[in-house]
Amino acid sequence: MPIPDITHTFFDFEIEQDGPVHLVKVLSVDGRRFTYEVHGDLSEDAVTYVKSLIDAVVFSDLIIERTNEGFDAREVTGRRLKKHS
Repeated sequence: MPIPDITHTFFDFEIEQDGPVHLVKVLSVDGRRFTYEVHGDLSEDAVTYVKSLIDAVVFSDLIIERTNEGFDAREVTGRRLKKHS
């Protein structure tokens, strides 16, 4: 079941869906902004993965895709992902 919202102590999240892709736009309390582009459902395990990246201090635009082993995240090259408005 898709998750409509993500919460974290030090981050604000805005979720925008574009077909099968979810843009998880992240704003840190210190002003940093970055976006995770999640391909597929924004399920509980996808949200857990997103939070694990944040807890591991991965503060850059990423594309996240589900694989047979779980999830794979890679840096965005050649374009910028949408930020908070």
